[in-house]
Amino acid sequence: MEFRTDIPIYRQIATSIKEQIASGCLHPGDKLLSVREYSVFYEVSALTIQRAMQLLDREGVIHSQKGVGSFVKDGAGEIVKKDMVARLVKEFVTSMKNTGASKDEIMKLVEREAGEQEYDGT
Repeated sequence: MEFRTDIPIYRQIATSIKEQIASGCLHPGDKLLSVREYSVFYEVSALTIQRAMQLLDREGVIHSQKGVGSFVKDGAGEIVKKDMVARLVKEFVTSMKNTGASKDEIMKLVEREAGEQEYDGT
């Protein structure tokens, strides 16, 4: 994985794990890789992985059991999808406003695109 320089690496790793949950690669109850395994996979320190796991735990996406491991929480997929959609919408709207687009122009663009692609999220 190539890391961006403008976002802390542990946040990028947490996002990567959340994307796996949102896409259905990881399901509620699934055990995550160990800190050591993620450290090798992402080629980062164990401390960086621990910070990513702590973030996911605080966000209610995973739960950790000392000596057993970390697991995807029930309902994590919905939490992650809502969070990701909200973040993407905010980024989109901010970018559009920065181009000088009005609220009406933004809404028309969204309505046009939404009409072409069904969205099943809540």
